[in-house]
Amino acid sequence: MNKPLLRIRRISIFTLLAIFVACDDTEKEACPIAEQGKYISASKIGEIDAQSISDLKPSYGLPDDFSILYDIEVYAVEYETTDPKGNSVIASGAIYIPLNTGDKPLSLVSGQHGLTIKRSDVASVLPLYGYLGLFGASIGYAVIQPDYLGLGSSTFPYYPVYQKTNGKFLLDMVEGMQSFACENEINLNDNLYLIGYSNGGYNSIAMHNELALNPRTFDIDASVVIAGYFDLERGDNFSYPERIGRPSWAIYHPYVLNKTYELNIIDKIIQQPYADQLDNLFSGDMAASVIDRQLTDVTNKLFTSEYLDNYNSLSIFDTYRDVITSNSLIDTKISGDLLLIHSKEDEVVPFQQSEKLYNSVRSKGGNAELVLLEKGKHSPQDYAPAVVDALEWLKQYE
Repeated sequence: MNKPLLRIRRISIFTLLAIFVACDDTEKEACPIAEQGKYISASKIGEIDAQSISDLKPSYGLPDDFSILYDIEVYAVEYETTDPKGNSVIASGAIYIPLNTGDKPLSLVSGQHGLTIKRSDVASVLPLYGYLGLFGASIGYAVIQPDYLGLGSSTFPYYPVYQKTNGKFLLDMVEGMQSFACENEINLNDNLYLIGYSNGGYNSIAMHNELALNPRTFDIDASVVIAGYFDLERGDNFSYPERIGRPSWAIYHPYVLNKTYELNIIDKIIQQPYADQLDNLFSGDMAASVIDRQLTDVTNKLFTSEYLDNYNSLSIFDTYRDVITSNSLIDTKISGDLLLIHSKEDEVVPFQQSEKLYNSVRSKGGNAELVLLEKGKHSPQDYAPAVVDALEWLKQYE
């Protein structure tokens, strides 16, 4: 009489085991699968203790009273995305995670850096270059720092600076991070914040533009843009100075627009012998300072007279002007609140750029604040206190 009972018990045990296994499988499958931005590789670069981070404050221009709270760990990742024409490519970036923060879920910050031309001058290769991640994670945020397309270990041949399509590959890294965090037991909440400096300011607004056109399962809650450039169009009264402080930056934008849109007009913009040297100069192997030494800083020897004097009237620039207009972001619909910070002394990006975006956002009923600083040139060191202000400002959304 006991055998049937024994058999029933055995069946029950096996059934329970099957249920437990099924539950375990379900739990593992609960992590969101990135439809865009899937991480294909991730490697831990190392850990940086709080004291070492604090010791770096003077070199970054951060104030002494900025308190470093946590040790951090840093990862380098590669992820799937698309290039400006929609082709599949690989991009890379870095992840900064604070350690020993307790059970409180972390807000995610995406930090967009300024213009970089050399491929290796990015956070996934040199973690200390990712100062937005370094200091953001040290006070308790989870931070991603995209290298940008064409930089780091990206398979794309160049960085498409000041192009709206950048918003797509940046949002892809955010989406991939959600899966990565779940799979690696990094406890994130639903908050997503953006911080962008200089060209990273443009890229941050490009993320808003892309999200407005192609919504995802997440939204942007708040953004801080520091010394950003948004209205790319050249007014009738625009003029270059007689000498250009950073000629490589000045010609990189027309160079990449010419490549992306296959305009074939670079020789109508840049004089010889420089026009024929651009592919070698912008191969990704040299920093801007090195490239500058192989160019001239005299404006009328670098740019053609047609480009300097007749840009708005000559038909040869019609398509180029259309491309510029199509990539301007001054009318972008902003998700969440926006803080704009800009110095009146900025000699590279005029503070009127932030004023224009502020007025545009406010005219559409958006929430925006504008802080104009009296002092500070266009450099990460001069704007370092603004980064501290940005991190402090974001705390109100926690």
